[in-house]
Amino acid sequence: MKNTLKKIMFILFVCASIISCKKEDNQNNTIGTYAESGSAIVVNEGNYGSNNGSVSFVDRNGLVTNYIYENANSGINLGDVIQSYTRIGNKGIICVNNSFKIEIVDARTFKHLETIVDTTATQNTSYVRYALGIDDNKAYVTNGNFAGEVEVINLSTNTITKSINVGKGPEQLVMVDNNVYVCNSGGFDVDSTVSIINTTTDVVTSTINVGDIPQKIVRDAQNNVWVLCAGQSDYSNYPIINKLSPSKLVRINTTTNTVDRSFTLINAGAPSYVVQLAIGNNGRTLYYSVSDRIYALEITSGSLPTTALITGRNFYGLAASPFSNQIWALQAPNFTSSGYVFRYASTGSLIDSLKVGIGPNGAVFNQ
Repeated sequence: MKNTLKKIMFILFVCASIISCKKEDNQNNTIGTYAESGSAIVVNEGNYGSNNGSVSFVDRNGLVTNYIYENANSGINLGDVIQSYTRIGNKGIICVNNSFKIEIVDARTFKHLETIVDTTATQNTSYVRYALGIDDNKAYVTNGNFAGEVEVINLSTNTITKSINVGKGPEQLVMVDNNVYVCNSGGFDVDSTVSIINTTTDVVTSTINVGDIPQKIVRDAQNNVWVLCAGQSDYSNYPIINKLSPSKLVRINTTTNTVDRSFTLINAGAPSYVVQLAIGNNGRTLYYSVSDRIYALEITSGSLPTTALITGRNFYGLAASPFSNQIWALQAPNFTSSGYVFRYASTGSLIDSLKVGIGPNGAVFNQ
């Protein structure tokens, strides 16, 4: 399976050493205000099949509380493979991929509110990936099932009201005005498109070809959309893994809904690496990773940087703080022990590291 192979490949490349400047986690059982401005939620996938995914809270001073869902809900496990977290008003939506469910919590306390599990043919929660708030009462959730759907969630009733057919294996999504742009990664197959959904009608209005396996997507300060396409990989000679098609970073002009810029990150035939994407500096700087290097690209630049901003570690996730312009790089040394968040200044200098849960893949900042 594609996700399992990605994890195996990542573990082979990951750096074994953990530096000594890490902060100890604050393992208290006090239910705090987990939506305070300046804080962050770290998503920890856990080990596939082990039902040990979790969520960590990092307060504005950098103190960590792990297992906040379990703390708030009498020790009940959150589930198997925590894919993502999205805050919409005072609600938090947690996509629990391998438990086939959408968990809705109070974003301030992480108390359980509702679990959405729907296994009907057209509206189901199998392989849920990412959520996006359309307004306070409506959310979209990408569903990587074989049909390729975006589920429409009514947040007043916490129910699925509709399924929108998109491309295969939908992943991350962003909204610009009343359009939502959805990466179609192919799931267990191959796709190379981004679907555009009108949020008023919940109908796909257009499809754009961007490159093989589009997975990551962000919106910049000019309201354009950037898509990271991982490219196809050849596993037939594993552990030697090469690219069948290039990894690319492309920009979609949201006025014309066309690709107007394209950069190749890894050429076809070259060794395959995990690639990540984040945006910071108030939407003006893209951060992307290739192997053990993180680069900074200004959104107005016409060429890729030749020098990496950060080197020396392989990361499983990437995020950028809107408050401090810090770069948060998440490392999973393996999928059986604690992971780490390495926090860097925008200059690339290391600030510290934070010990979190197993397999951290992303961070969401409370504003």
